[in-house]
Amino acid sequence: MQILKNSIGDDLELADTLVENAVGYFQLPFSIAPGITINSKKYPLIPLVIEETSVVAGLCKNILFANSNGTIVASQSGRGFIGQVHFPDLIHPEIFKNYILNCRENLITQANQNPCANMFQRGGGVFDITFRIIPRPDGKTMGIVHVLLDSKNAMGANIINQTCEYLRPLIENACGEKALLSILSNYNTEKLTKVELTLEGVDADLANRIAEASMIAQCDTYRAVTHNKGIMNGMDAVCLATGNDWRALEAGMHAFAAHNGSYIGLSKWTAYGQQLKGTLEGPINVGIVGGVTNIHPMASLALRCLSVESSTELAYVMGAIGLIQNFAALRALVTDGIAKGHMRLHLKNLLKQAHATPLEQKKALKLLEKILDTKHYVSASDAHNVLKELRS
Repeated sequence: MQILKNSIGDDLELADTLVENAVGYFQLPFSIAPGITINSKKYPLIPLVIEETSVVAGLCKNILFANSNGTIVASQSGRGFIGQVHFPDLIHPEIFKNYILNCRENLITQANQNPCANMFQRGGGVFDITFRIIPRPDGKTMGIVHVLLDSKNAMGANIINQTCEYLRPLIENACGEKALLSILSNYNTEKLTKVELTLEGVDADLANRIAEASMIAQCDTYRAVTHNKGIMNGMDAVCLATGNDWRALEAGMHAFAAHNGSYIGLSKWTAYGQQLKGTLEGPINVGIVGGVTNIHPMASLALRCLSVESSTELAYVMGAIGLIQNFAALRALVTDGIAKGHMRLHLKNLLKQAHATPLEQKKALKLLEKILDTKHYVSASDAHNVLKELRS
């Protein structure tokens, strides 16, 4: 109970606003990494919320390297956010198909005059309605209506869900079919963000090693999953800091990694002598208004640190940080290995778990670093033995 009381401090109101049954706060570190330049625009500070020891250290080191030796170019294709109305068992597929084709413009108008009225006035709203006819394994036919909505600078989940639910009875009544569910899709192939990082003056052997490691992630799913997890280490940290839905981001990016039929690495690195070029593409659907971004003070602070002016710019930053984090991981993997750097940062955790005092930590760290350099691994028992030796 005391731990919960301490976590609350003076304010439980925000937690009650965000979730049901709130009894406290679960804190994660809020870190800052150096700024980056994308499309010649400087984003001064990068906010990160993550608990993994090596991520922020790796990012800081390699952001500085990228700032000195590279350029970042980003672009976005498409503008839609996909909502779906699912008709799992069509009685008359052709009638359903013709209705959507003939009434598409009217449905768009109805949506923009009602649930999307405010967004439409800001230049967004529903701009297209399409459909798919899919055969089911049992021989029946499924119909899926896609509602494409421009949510401007909002992530747009609530508005697209409300729009789909508004349109559902209109479609049902007109075509005589019964829908089962109406909801957004987090696999948004209608708006893709692409980020390219070009690094100059890289050691040619290192560049080739990184390109080879990238190729492995294009061929081996087991490697691709961990490759992509490293990318998401950076992207999720910015996503969480800015109050965006990191679960939706994860789902969409991992689905895109398998969009050609097999799960592959989200990034590709190519070496050209001492030049190394990395590319990352995927559905990075985030917002700078609405939801948690407006009501959580730390999310507002994170957005002020970034100085992004649109959701597109925030997507560029997330993609760039994911790509730099991927470069950091590959750089470590093909040189000293990932464990050495990670464990060097993890030594403090081992000593904390062994109940070392602040004075003991300073001396014990040096001894554990020697053990790591000699054995190339270190364990909790090593921390306990070092402390036992110091105390004796």
